[in-house]
Amino acid sequence: MASIDEIGIGAAHMADMGYTRGWGLGRHVLRSNYFHYFQDPWGSFAEYSADIDYIAARQSWPAKQHRPEDSLSLWGPEPPDYFIVNQETL
Repeated sequence: MASIDEIGIGAAHMADMGYTRGWGLGRHVLRSNYFHYFQDPWGSFAEYSADIDYIAARQSWPAKQHRPEDSLSLWGPEPPDYFIVNQETL
């Protein structure tokens, strides 16, 4: 999406349409983009996202190992328990 405002507007619209299960608004640590996830009727999640980091092809970018607690969000609500379950295998 073009901005954090569009994420908020989109998330509010989805909630108005009955899609209230999800996670957000927050900001990811890795990629540092804003996000809001909502759960579709099949149990999968779609992400509204804006302002992701851009790394040019020629730029050096060393790989790192990140602790699990640092890999989801810099700020925002804790992810709900159902977010980390692969609904497609149930």
